[in-house]
Amino acid sequence: MQQDGADATDRDRFALLEPVGRLLQDVMPEGSGADALEAHLVLLHHAYLFWAAQQPVYEISEAALQRAAGDQPMTTATPHPAQYLQLPELRVWGSPNDSSAAEPLDGMFVSATGDPGAIAVLAIFGMRPDRPGFSAVGIEGRADPDDPTDNEIEIAAVREDGSAAFGPRLAGGTAAGLYSVANAGELLLLTCRLLTLLDSGNPI
Repeated sequence: MQQDGADATDRDRFALLEPVGRLLQDVMPEGSGADALEAHLVLLHHAYLFWAAQQPVYEISEAALQRAAGDQPMTTATPHPAQYLQLPELRVWGSPNDSSAAEPLDGMFVSATGDPGAIAVLAIFGMRPDRPGFSAVGIEGRADPDDPTDNEIEIAAVREDGSAAFGPRLAGGTAAGLYSVANAGELLLLTCRLLTLLDSGNPI
């Protein structure tokens, strides 16, 4: 990307690089279709951006998660071009797609994009010792820096049943202190709120 003078966030240019094509062939299962190709490309691009940014990881504390689930302001400003937000273990749950059961949200890769004010998020679900691999959900969006309210993100975060954002959907979740992300908008909302709590001087 540097040799070509291309912006590292340009996924289309990234996809055309010969080493990227070879690696995709190596990691994709036999007979995979276009959707699987796109999913693997998004994962590989986030991994590349994270590597190029020197792999900054932020361990989100229980207190920070509680603040983000409350009435915390939002931002899409990132301390680094790419970073990983590591959530407290087994505290946040969500379904990677409509047909799958809820899985724990391990954390999110968050990268700047070529679009000012927007971020790319890759959420990693289902990281646990008894399962090979994980589920991943990729979204892109923005928050309004002048009026950062729940309604000022690009992807709607309102739940169909009218319940509050991040309210637990698992049985016994309230007593256990759990949170849930019910849709892509809530995932973006949580990410934008967590970004306001990061100390850029202390990547862990």
